[in-house]
Amino acid sequence: MTLRQSVQKFGRTLSAMVMPNIGAFITWGLLTALFIPTGWCPDETLAKIGGPMMTYLLPLMIAFTAGYNVYGHRGGLIGAIATAGVVAGSDIPMFIGAMMLGPFSAWCIKSFDKKLGEKTSAGFEMLVNNFSIGIIGMILAVIGYLVVGDVIEWVTGWLKDGVSVLISHRLLPLVSVIVEPAKVLFLNNAVNHGICTPIGVQEVNEFGRSVVFMIESNPGAGLGILMAVWLFGQGAAKQSAPGAAVIHFFGGIHEIFFPYVLAQPLLLIATICGSASALLFYSLTGAGLVAPASPGSFIVFITMAPKGYTLVTIAGVLISFIISFAIASFVVRFAKLTTKTDLTEQEIVRGKIQKIVFACDAGMGSSALGATRFKSRLIKESLGKIICTNSAIDRVPHDASVVVCQKVLAERAASLMPDKELIVIDNFLSDPALDNLLKRIREQEKEPVGEADEIVAETIPMLTKDNILLGLAPENKETAIRRAGDMLERAGYVSAGYGESMAERENLTTTYMGMGIAIPHGTAEAKSKVLHSGIVVLQYPEGVSFGEERAHLVIGIAGVGDAHLDILAKLGASLEDEELLRKLFVTTNTDDIYNALK
Repeated sequence: MTLRQSVQKFGRTLSAMVMPNIGAFITWGLLTALFIPTGWCPDETLAKIGGPMMTYLLPLMIAFTAGYNVYGHRGGLIGAIATAGVVAGSDIPMFIGAMMLGPFSAWCIKSFDKKLGEKTSAGFEMLVNNFSIGIIGMILAVIGYLVVGDVIEWVTGWLKDGVSVLISHRLLPLVSVIVEPAKVLFLNNAVNHGICTPIGVQEVNEFGRSVVFMIESNPGAGLGILMAVWLFGQGAAKQSAPGAAVIHFFGGIHEIFFPYVLAQPLLLIATICGSASALLFYSLTGAGLVAPASPGSFIVFITMAPKGYTLVTIAGVLISFIISFAIASFVVRFAKLTTKTDLTEQEIVRGKIQKIVFACDAGMGSSALGATRFKSRLIKESLGKIICTNSAIDRVPHDASVVVCQKVLAERAASLMPDKELIVIDNFLSDPALDNLLKRIREQEKEPVGEADEIVAETIPMLTKDNILLGLAPENKETAIRRAGDMLERAGYVSAGYGESMAERENLTTTYMGMGIAIPHGTAEAKSKVLHSGIVVLQYPEGVSFGEERAHLVIGIAGVGDAHLDILAKLGASLEDEELLRKLFVTTNTDDIYNALK
């Protein structure tokens, strides 16, 4: 992986942590800009909302999102738990702590589940899942409280010392090299109030104004970033940038533009150069402010300029904006260009196709239709062993060989899946690219395969006798459903976590179908965990309580794409004979159930 690719991957990772929560940042920004003592509508009572949001809510949301990106809901949960420790152990906002502990904690619980998940006895999964989160989360929270917070505060202190040295040696423009990265890491208040304000107040007493007040509070560089993203960016960042620009420039809440820089770390160059250019201009003109500009809005910034320096102050903001905007525009447009280049390169690199995933925004409508139609084409060509399924664009299974999406999602798909081959189409029902894909598969299947390839390509039967359990003792429905999910996973039909989604599905609405039969299956969100279509059968002669009814056959199902609908229909047709059902409820011969359902 090249340095450029590494930087892009790092930026995508940070973006995936922060950008889904940008609405919460905007909420906090509005509350702060309006109601703090120096805001537009000062209100001591309402201003109290902003503090807890900054200290607790935003870091915990970032930690949950970061953990969720690594390992679903369990990853998000333990990420938030661990981050609560570092939040409690520090006096500064712990955004960096959240970005560190969120994904790390999720990786820890994912590794634990991977090592011990298969060793957990049926019926004990919920107990093990809850206590593993509780115990590992407690350990990580303690580590965060005792260690991580101190490390981040030490880094903050080091940044303060570096800024102080540069200021004392009259190297003011170079201060931006330290201050701007520190700001983007949400250490702006530490720099402003911990360094700039004390030094600035002292200089005002001596000279009547201080340029130090202009180091952190100039809104020009941040505005340049946001305007570049708005004009040349893409996706959620582009759509939210205009609102963020208003809050930043007129509200003075600089934190609102930090996530955009984290999403594309190269934008640091723009904000550093923009800030440094303004500081050089202010140094040459002898400009300064008479008091801290808090919040750092454009209006407050120029209001704090001494008499005769208003136009000079405005000129510095304009210089900062122009320089930052010019560099940021290049960076943002370059990022779009490389995304398209990467997409082209990915289409050229082609490997053996074993799993095709049709992706759309939600993973339910158009992609499901496209996958079903293409799967039918594969079956007609006797190529049914090729897995064809659908998924949301941000939840594509890691084992996908080819991802098919529409043009409007192409750039997003390329950024989310740099290692996947993408096939971009106009529509899911009929497209020349799909015809070419089918032709490739035909040619591929004509080629001789080695022993390893034959094993991979082997079709897994939808039902085997090993996946039929007879004479089970009565147990509650939750345990029965999780037992079915565990059997589906052990049989290779689904990946880890599908059983949990089956339990979630049951909580939404019962899967008891009547006539003594329950057919639990996963939620729509769990489709990406289905590897092959298949069923498992659990027989309870005395029944399992599903509310007021009792199920004697609990049939767990997993269907690729919309195959679960076909499975449900075929099960219904096979089990409509009441006399046959009464026999299957008590039979001690596995062949009876196998022959009825195969």
